[in-house]
Amino acid sequence: MPSAMHASAPLRFGVMCPARGIKEFALACIQQIQDLAKLELLIVDVSPPRRSDWREKAKKAVCLKGNLWLLQNRLFPVSKIPAYRIKPISECFPNVPVLPCAVTRKGKWSEYFSAEDIARIREYQLDFILKFGYGIIRGDILSAARYGIWSFHHDDEQKYRGGPPAFWEIYQNDPVTGAVLQRLTETLDGGLVLKKIWVPTLGNSHAANLQRIQESSAHMVRWVCLDVLNGRADYLDKAAEKPKAPIYRAPNDLQMLKFWWRILSNRIRYKLSDQRVDIWNIGLVRASPEAFLDESFHPEIEWLPYRERYQMVADPSLVPSRNGLRILCEEFNWFSEAGRILEIRSASDGSFACGTVAIDEGVHMSYPFTFQYGGNFYCIPECNQRKEVPLYRWDEEAQRWLYEGALLRGIEAVDATVFEAYGAWWLFHSMSSGVGKWSLYIWKAQDPLGPWQPHPANPVKTDVSSSRPAGKPFWHKGQLYRPAQDLRKCYGSALVINRIDVLSLAEFRETTVRHVSPNPNWPYPHGIHTLNSNGELTVIDAKRHAWPASLILKRYLYKTLGRPRPSIFRYQAGRFRCEPGPKLAESEAIRQSEHIRFSGLGR
Repeated sequence: MPSAMHASAPLRFGVMCPARGIKEFALACIQQIQDLAKLELLIVDVSPPRRSDWREKAKKAVCLKGNLWLLQNRLFPVSKIPAYRIKPISECFPNVPVLPCAVTRKGKWSEYFSAEDIARIREYQLDFILKFGYGIIRGDILSAARYGIWSFHHDDEQKYRGGPPAFWEIYQNDPVTGAVLQRLTETLDGGLVLKKIWVPTLGNSHAANLQRIQESSAHMVRWVCLDVLNGRADYLDKAAEKPKAPIYRAPNDLQMLKFWWRILSNRIRYKLSDQRVDIWNIGLVRASPEAFLDESFHPEIEWLPYRERYQMVADPSLVPSRNGLRILCEEFNWFSEAGRILEIRSASDGSFACGTVAIDEGVHMSYPFTFQYGGNFYCIPECNQRKEVPLYRWDEEAQRWLYEGALLRGIEAVDATVFEAYGAWWLFHSMSSGVGKWSLYIWKAQDPLGPWQPHPANPVKTDVSSSRPAGKPFWHKGQLYRPAQDLRKCYGSALVINRIDVLSLAEFRETTVRHVSPNPNWPYPHGIHTLNSNGELTVIDAKRHAWPASLILKRYLYKTLGRPRPSIFRYQAGRFRCEPGPKLAESEAIRQSEHIRFSGLGR
């Protein structure tokens, strides 16, 4: 492999595509690397179409092979999804040289380029070729570029080789759909895997699941280009592992009937889960976070006495204090589906009997991450509706959280987590939409107040099982560990703890070392999604499922009548009390008094 390169000497690449045009997905991949590589050549497939054998078609029809699959593609063609939309080559790349190439077909599927075409391609001295056209290519063309030909396989190659892409995950009820970027070899779906991602399977539509995995994988080419430019792409010359997964073909008619039943049952299940309410609560563990690295650790949990109909508390974060324990958390109302930041303090006897509204800006807020810097305590609540990462500072004299500004603007960040490590400050977060829901984004600064520099590989990771932040990273025996959410089954189903192996603006790498699931014997046995600590004290949250008929009916009526749900937090006096906190500013006094009318919270 070459020594480290830099942006002033970009990579050179070519693209294989059909003559009729190039897909939106391919355009997205190319746009992701425009600052790293230059498109030098379009290799256009001008091969004559493969002729259909009517006898083979008749045989398949009689044997019930492919009739219903053909029907589905006629009724719901995947060509209609955004990723498959075709744009003319001349419109997208008017100044890029075009090399028409026809292949020779050998056997049933293999395609070979002529020696003359291969020689002409080599003249462009390409670093790599992206394959978005042709069929199963073999022969000397595979070495026509310095780092070979790169192709996508939109399935997890450890489970599903062949095709159709993003189909068999739904059929098998697999909770995740994978994708790989591979360097092609002579083996069908047995190329050298360069990068992998995993997203949650959308089980109620094949087209939607295919669109999801396509749009979530467009940045994978950028990852490999950055590795090459930084001299970290030794894996490009390794031998490919022998594939073990079976090769799938288009489903037969019986399989299609089962698939349609799976689609129908998933749609019913999704509709029911939309009505479900997850009741979260906060638990205290008298142990440091590294205790959770031990698989034999079974924490004794002190659950907060918070009880309020259609409300909950979650996303706990600890604030160091000399006068007892302070917990910042999200307080969420399931009717209005709005959250605000609540502060809970322990009494002199160690019990929790009082809560105070800490931050309420009239928009949904959650995940109040806290950190200390320069003698001050700061809080970063999630507020993606304002498309910023807001920063609040605790004013000891005024006894309130003051808005200091935004660390980042113009992004819908969720679960923003700030910490210091390796001589710098780091900001980790996911996004509330698109690929960002199951991806990790990283920013770096020398000062937590900014300015922040984005990681050039953002999103640095796309894995629904271990990307989204779930609390403050912690050190153990010289290693840095990061709690993350496992969203494979559903939102908030479990936690993982990742060991951060490399963290810099040149490279990020981590390894999942521990999976933390809720205990079925807990009063909240159905999920866990936050782990924060301060010394020998750790706070978590956990949930239980509920289907309150009155709330479901009330929300349905408001939706049917087109009425907005009022954002009012309910309470019952005499139980877990909640008191109004200091106003954020004088201008907030009227809005706060109208928005929050309460004197205590029930249990």
